[in-house]
Amino acid sequence: MRRSLGSRAVRKVPFLPLSLLTLALGLAACGGGGLSSSGTTSASGSGGAEATWGKEVEKVMRSFENRAAQAIEQIHTSTSQPRLEPLYREYGAALAKLGKTLEATKAPAECAALRKRMGEDGAALAQLTTKLGHEGNVDPEEFSALVAVQETRLHRYGHDLTEITYRPHC
Repeated sequence: MRRSLGSRAVRKVPFLPLSLLTLALGLAACGGGGLSSSGTTSASGSGGAEATWGKEVEKVMRSFENRAAQAIEQIHTSTSQPRLEPLYREYGAALAKLGKTLEATKAPAECAALRKRMGEDGAALAQLTTKLGHEGNVDPEEFSALVAVQETRLHRYGHDLTEITYRPHC
């Protein structure tokens, strides 16, 4: 039984996509999102369909946030590789499901490409995050370096996914 994780401690690397995604979802929960704040969106035509789809995307993202909140918090506060790897796997699985759920939303025809991009970004985040969950054969310093290298890619996909789901506009 190990009492000390001294040699297994991992240098904490900020995980920006989680922060961005959480921030965007928090804003959406407070009335943000891609919907018209002036109330002038037409109930007919593509504007109404786009607004309806925007509400559906917001619901998907809010549900994701509720399911993944604990894993996100633990990733932010954990520093040991043995603790982080299962968290990355869990969060990666949640992101994979998010990507599939976003691709299954009922987007109007003009939003099909954006819906596809949402799914692709979710899948890319899932793949990168899950990969970090399967690095048990490297020492803690190598693991920290891998997380740092992946951070740029994770940030790019996370930021993109946050932007396009926070205000889906076709």
